[in-house]
Amino acid sequence: MNNRLSFLLGLAVLLQGCSIEPFVPAPDPELPASYRKASPDAPNNVDVRWWRVYRDPALDYLVESVLERNPYTQFGELHVAEGHAGVLGARADLLPNLNFGASRDESHTSTTTPLGELLQQGTIAGQSNRITTNTSWQIDLWGRIAQSVELAKAKLGVAEATRRSVALILAREVAVAYWQFRAAEADYELLKQIRAEREETVRLIGRRLDIGLNTEQDLLEAKVRLARVEAEMHEAVVKRDMNEQELAILMVVDVKDFRVPSPPEYALPDIPKVAPGLPAIILSRRPDLMDSSERLRALIAQERIAETAFYPSISLTSRYGFASQDLSDITDHASREFSFVPISLSLPIFDAGRNRANLEAARLRYQQHVNVHKVNILIALRQVDDGLTQVQAAEERLRILGEALEASRRRADVAEARYAVGQNNYLEVNRARADALSLQRKQVRSRIDGLMATTMLMEALGGGWNESVEGKQQTVAKAD
Repeated sequence: MNNRLSFLLGLAVLLQGCSIEPFVPAPDPELPASYRKASPDAPNNVDVRWWRVYRDPALDYLVESVLERNPYTQFGELHVAEGHAGVLGARADLLPNLNFGASRDESHTSTTTPLGELLQQGTIAGQSNRITTNTSWQIDLWGRIAQSVELAKAKLGVAEATRRSVALILAREVAVAYWQFRAAEADYELLKQIRAEREETVRLIGRRLDIGLNTEQDLLEAKVRLARVEAEMHEAVVKRDMNEQELAILMVVDVKDFRVPSPPEYALPDIPKVAPGLPAIILSRRPDLMDSSERLRALIAQERIAETAFYPSISLTSRYGFASQDLSDITDHASREFSFVPISLSLPIFDAGRNRANLEAARLRYQQHVNVHKVNILIALRQVDDGLTQVQAAEERLRILGEALEASRRRADVAEARYAVGQNNYLEVNRARADALSLQRKQVRSRIDGLMATTMLMEALGGGWNESVEGKQQTVAKAD
């Protein structure tokens, strides 16, 4: 009998297996050997604390304070903790379950039923006390529970990607607001110098008007240029205050009590040199690509779980306990009751195509996400190349403006020298200084553009990475 059962079980599994087309996961996407705007020979130089590449202590303080204080940081950590709990819960199904139960009940049969008539209008009444232990164990012969564990691990990976994404976005938001604050602050200081020059121009033209060397039109144009500078100063103050308020919100502090550290000797940092490394690096660094990869992992697990629905489920169950009318006899040998079922088999025979439809749906969801994942990778690669292009463009503009500013300052020195020997009027000196200050403003904007571009490049690369932590995580993953 046992041999016949084994034969029928094996035959059923074989027939079910032959009716399912084999599932082959999509191959890993092909990546270019290097970025268009970077050398493949330069190793990645972005540290886990990528904002420190700017060597700006105020920025370091702000980013690290926000990552510590902002509630979204705790949200990401709680999300990961939830994922760990899910893995532990899924693993528990691999082991047997043991339950304890106790009950007490009283019964009384009806006298008007056939049983009551048989007992000549009598009844059966009494009470029973029962204590039992129940054990059950589902044998994971086809890997359904193992794939459920794999699914839980994939969800944990998605949670980790969310945590990293939150940290990356917070750091990026702080850096962007900080550079915009510094841009407005530097612009305001330069505008103050330009206003002083234009005030002097208005005064000189007014004096020359009195002696007939300038017209009233010249004076009005000078006053308009002065008014424009004052309006720009007002805009710079508004931009500076708004970005400072944005930083206060990110820091979770009262706006009225917060000020960005601004020492008198502060100077904008140089645009840092960023080596992105090989394109394959971003597959494990970018939180969005990590999220996408883990979702593919989850969909593969779901597809394999759907496959196991075609095969028998096998479980072992048993019950052992005591039952007695009197509590004093509950532990007597005669009060024992037990049930041992060495094996329980459930084999799907007819389900109107439900299992096949579920399997097809799981495979279609996987194929859909494979296409989405490929597009996400292409977008990520483009964002890195865009960031590299913007950084290089800002560096080139900065170089050209530096040469122009040097020439403009030289021109201002020449104008002052000519004025000193009476070959120029002071208006020429004033105009030369104003031109130099205007070029200096453009230079500041280009430097800020470069700093902002590197921030966006850091985000496109997925932020920094601690290689020792990465290796430890991979080791743990393999052990799991």
